[in-house]
Amino acid sequence: MRKAALLGTLFVTITCWATTVSSATITVYTDKMEWQNALGEECLTEDFADALLNVGVSYVSTESGHINPVQECYQDVLASQSQNDPMTTWTFEPQITAYGGEWTLGGPGGSGNSLSVYIADDSHYVGSIPNSYNGEFWGFISDTPFSSVRLVGGTGTNQQHYCLDDMVYLPMFVPGNVDPLGPGPATSGLSLQVPSPYGIDQPIRVMGDSAEEASVGIFDAQGRLLRNLVASSRRDGEAIFCWDGWTACGQRASASALFVHAHGGGGTITRMVVLLR
Repeated sequence: MRKAALLGTLFVTITCWATTVSSATITVYTDKMEWQNALGEECLTEDFADALLNVGVSYVSTESGHINPVQECYQDVLASQSQNDPMTTWTFEPQITAYGGEWTLGGPGGSGNSLSVYIADDSHYVGSIPNSYNGEFWGFISDTPFSSVRLVGGTGTNQQHYCLDDMVYLPMFVPGNVDPLGPGPATSGLSLQVPSPYGIDQPIRVMGDSAEEASVGIFDAQGRLLRNLVASSRRDGEAIFCWDGWTACGQRASASALFVHAHGGGGTITRMVVLLR
């Protein structure tokens, strides 16, 4: 379904273009609606409204990259003349097949040059975001899942100030360490207790080492992330979550088999559950 939609977009020459890197075909879009339509699925959005990132999303900045909750964006300055390699790397767990956002380049200290975008897994060059961008969309879709995106300042002597707003992405999910019967033994320091069948707002307990730092996501049978959950309580060795049965897109999840995936302290564990209605 996604592949067919992707191929259909290759005829749009104004707002997207495709490149083949190694075994992956990557299509770049400058129109968010066409990017979304090509996916054929609901993506996830990190709006940077607070310092807490979505489950499975993290970043490393070698410069001054940081979240600005007041302006609801991610800000960075990539200095070409730096002792560090000037870059920001976004990492996603599980892997994703699409990435994008609304970009504003420029700022004090020079207009900058551009932003170069790479799939950081194997340093595949995707494309360049020009310094004329002022809140417009730029994103891409890959037919091969990847786990990280690297942003590097373009060549030149000017500093590249930029803001990233409403970062969007489409995660994949391959169930691992699935325990269909019960909490089971701890996996990498974690165990997961979920009633199955699962009734709305029943407790989901993550226990074990670093459980108080754990995050939980609900995935459908096709591996699409439906919702990141917010813990109702946390304490040493335990975190409790509840799900109201609604997706992040505001849709009511139907009765079906789902996956509950917990991540924390370097460990992951997954339970397969049946949602009751």
